[in-house]
Amino acid sequence: MLFAKFHKSNLITYLGLASGVVAIFYAFSKMAFSNGEYVRFSLACLVISGVCDMLDGKFARMFKRTSEEKEIGVQLDSLCDTFCFLAVPIVFMMSLGMIRIYEIIAYVIFMLCGISRLASFNVISSDKEKSIKTFQGLPVTSTSITFPLLGLLHTVVSFQTFRLLYLILTLVTSLLMVVNIKIPKLKGIWYVIIPILAVVLIALLMVI
Repeated sequence: MLFAKFHKSNLITYLGLASGVVAIFYAFSKMAFSNGEYVRFSLACLVISGVCDMLDGKFARMFKRTSEEKEIGVQLDSLCDTFCFLAVPIVFMMSLGMIRIYEIIAYVIFMLCGISRLASFNVISSDKEKSIKTFQGLPVTSTSITFPLLGLLHTVVSFQTFRLLYLILTLVTSLLMVVNIKIPKLKGIWYVIIPILAVVLIALLMVI
């Protein structure tokens, strides 16, 4: 018998993780073959991971779960967030040749701020009986929107400008993830609007 308990309520989380793995595959393909199209594919997969992260909680609540299965779902979500929305953007930027020492330092700061934010949110969530209505700090999932949006400029601006913009985005995102600001959680109609916008963003990534 397997030690890990795979529950169908976590299916959307697994799909998001799978999309993150494919995003890294395309990022490494860009390194190996210097093909700009792989940049688009990698960012498109990152967008898909973001949509999955937004929907996985609602999907999970459709199933009857034990307290242990709920806790496993929480842990899976946090681990997948670390991989998809922190590790994937770093690998993506590396695939663009952003490997100078100051860029590597920015990656370290980005990862430290991201996992600190996730750890803090997990503790806050477990301490409160009611569902969280606001986020403290920018959610790490935001990288599934900001990085692909900036990626639309890949063929529009010079590489040096593009590189600088991504470095600035990385540092600003790092700061926003750990500052004490309240950001409302998405609800209601946004669960329809965001997936539609995600489809539009993916379409733009494929054609620009």
